[in-house]
Amino acid sequence: MPYVNAYITADDKKNIEGIGKPSMPPRRNSTAGRSRLEDVARHARVSTMTVARVLREPHKVAPDTRERVSAALDATGYTPDLVARALVSKRSGVVGAIVPVLSNSLIADVMQGMSEGLARDQRQLMVGASGFSAANEETLVRSFLSRRVDALYLTGTSHTPATVQLLRAAGIPVVEGGNMTDDPIDMVAGVSNIDAAASVVTYLLKRYGPEIAYAGASPVDNDRVRDRHLGFRRAIRDAGVRLPPECEIQTEMAMASGREVIDKILALPKRPRALFCSSDVIAAGALLECQRRGIDVPGTLAIAGYDDLDFSRELVPALTSVRIPRYEIGMRAAELIHQALSGKRPKRPVQALDFELVIRDSA
Repeated sequence: MPYVNAYITADDKKNIEGIGKPSMPPRRNSTAGRSRLEDVARHARVSTMTVARVLREPHKVAPDTRERVSAALDATGYTPDLVARALVSKRSGVVGAIVPVLSNSLIADVMQGMSEGLARDQRQLMVGASGFSAANEETLVRSFLSRRVDALYLTGTSHTPATVQLLRAAGIPVVEGGNMTDDPIDMVAGVSNIDAAASVVTYLLKRYGPEIAYAGASPVDNDRVRDRHLGFRRAIRDAGVRLPPECEIQTEMAMASGREVIDKILALPKRPRALFCSSDVIAAGALLECQRRGIDVPGTLAIAGYDDLDFSRELVPALTSVRIPRYEIGMRAAELIHQALSGKRPKRPVQALDFELVIRDSA
C-alpha cells in the first residue's frame, strides 16, 4: 500500500475534529428533556412572571413584549406543564367528552359546538368513544377522572350505577347531552326524544292512517333510541291505534338493515302505509331497498327518519326527518360548564332545546 505524506494545517485539524458532531440545541432542562419557563424568559429578556402572564392573560401584556415572548416560545419549543399546573390550581384546563362513536356526523356537530364554546375560556376538549356500551363509558369516566378533567360531557342519560356514583362523588360539573331526564347527574342539555318521535308519528298517522310500522336499533345502553320507540308507542296510543308486535321491528343501526326491514314489512298480513325509523341511516336503507324492488315511496310506503343527517335532503325522494340542533347542544353544554366552573350554579341546569319536523317528499 503506497504511503501518502500529508500535511495538516491547524484549520484542517479543527474541521476534522468537528466532523460527525451534532449541532447543540438550545439549553434545556436535562432532567425533564423540555424547555423551562426560565429558558423562555432568558431568551425574551423578560421575567418569568411576564412569560406566565402572556400564556394566561395575553391581553394584559404590551404588544411588543407579547411578540417578543411569543417568538421566544417558538424558539425554545416551550409547552406548559399542565399536570403541574393542575396540581397547584386544581384545574387542568381540559374537559372530557364521552360519545358513542367518532364516525357519526351528528356527534361531530355536537363536539364542534362544544369545542368552540370551551375555547373562549382556553379550555381543551378530550374525547373518548364508548361504542354504545355503558360499561365502556364507566371505564372512560374512571380514566378521565384520573387525568383530573375539569368537567365531563356524557352522551345520553342512561349510565351504570357506578358511573353515577363516581361522578357525584367527584364533585365536578357534568352535562348529559342529547336527551332529557327529570333526574340528571348534574346538568342536561338536549331534546326530548319521546316528544320528537311522537311528533313525526302523529304526522304520519294523520296523513296516511293507522297502518304504520316502526324500525329501530337496539335500545340497550342507548336511551335516545329507547325514547324514540316510546314516542312511537305514545303517539299510536294517543291515536287509539293498536298494532301487532310484528309492526315494531328491531334491527341494526346500519343502512344495510333496510333490506331486512322491508323484507319484514312485506311479510306482514296487512302491509303498513307508513314507516318510522329511529334514525336516518335505517330510513335511507329502507328507501333504497324500496327503489330496488320497485316499491313507490311515498305512494305505496311513506318513510320518515330521525336526525336529519346531511345526506337525507339529497336522497330521491328526499327524506322526511326530525332535525335536532346538534351544534347548539354542544354550545349549551359548554355554557353550562363555563357557568359551573365560574362558581355560578346555572339558573337553568336542565335545558330542553327545540326540535323541528322537516317534511320532504318521502312522506
